[in-house]
Amino acid sequence: MSIAIRRILVLCEGNHCRSPLAEALLRRALGPASDVRSAGLRALVGEPAHEETRRQGMELGLDLSTHRGRQVTLDLAKRADLILVMDRAQKAACEALAPSVRGRVFLLGHWLSPDRPEIADPIRRSAADHRRVGAHIQGAIQTWLPRLARRTP
Repeated sequence: MSIAIRRILVLCEGNHCRSPLAEALLRRALGPASDVRSAGLRALVGEPAHEETRRQGMELGLDLSTHRGRQVTLDLAKRADLILVMDRAQKAACEALAPSVRGRVFLLGHWLSPDRPEIADPIRRSAADHRRVGAHIQGAIQTWLPRLARRTP
């Protein structure tokens, strides 16, 4: 049996730091059978990923040089089987934008310990803060992978 979650949308505020990294990590882990995209609720449309995010991506073997910020749209949200957001306010905003996606929107950190489900925004913070947030994203994705991996009969 294969799972029904094929199209994943990762959201953050600007589609500049957190969601581009999460998108690239999920895409690599899930492979070409999955359609993983990212967007922002208040995107820096057309802008590349943050310099620290690109640097961290390179250290992880990910090329984020082609990433450009994209604004979330009603269509993007409705097409997704799963929408992963960074905090509760983003979850509420996404569900307000597209009420039909309720039940498909989760915190990226949902499966982490109950006291750390939200992933802080590192914008305008130090490189060390970006690294901590990147590690938090990596840990959160690891908790999702067993739930997203394709299963065969």
